[in-house]
Amino acid sequence: MEIEAGPSGMQSRELILIRHGTTAWNLEKRYLGHSDIGLLPGAEQELSSQREQFSNITCEALYCSDLLRCQQTLTHIAPSQAGQAKLDPRLREIDFGQWEGLTYDQLKDNPQYRDWIDAPQEVTPPSGEPWTAFTARIDSFLKESLMSFSPILHSRSLNVPKIAVITHGGVIRYMVSRLIPDQGFWDTQVIPGQAIKIRLDGDGDNWVGTRLTFP
Repeated sequence: MEIEAGPSGMQSRELILIRHGTTAWNLEKRYLGHSDIGLLPGAEQELSSQREQFSNITCEALYCSDLLRCQQTLTHIAPSQAGQAKLDPRLREIDFGQWEGLTYDQLKDNPQYRDWIDAPQEVTPPSGEPWTAFTARIDSFLKESLMSFSPILHSRSLNVPKIAVITHGGVIRYMVSRLIPDQGFWDTQVIPGQAIKIRLDGDGDNWVGTRLTFP
């Protein structure tokens, strides 16, 4: 994804993308977009490994979807940094409209649903969010957060600045496909509670992402 860098030339930063923990609808394989349901009661245990990792990480910027399941995930994995998080509705999952809460088995005989599976960029769920609107808001977030974020140049720390984003599976897939060359939307698999780390390097004209091991 081409995003203009600042006048200082080459810059680097690390982006940590975290999918929220498991909800009941995730277990039941129901489409979950803008419906605002919380995590399962065992979320604290599920997210304990991420909490341990984040206890050793200081984020220069922290963003979170405004939906409950992401806010709860934030509280579980980064309680000491939760106060600095910026809640952003642009980080919501796509809105599945009338298909919210339904399963594949309930929808598989619907011709419009089959068309959507084949070409989500061209078919919109009834009363749902068009693909163009979904991608436009995420692109807006990426450009704004990456372009406006400027680490303090006189900082004594030599570490690459880190930006963490707690969001949803579809959002993460799309971000990875935009930031890493030759990476398709469905090439990324991310389970609830998983984190994906990307190093972004800007040469003054654009940012190029490389996936790193996390932790």
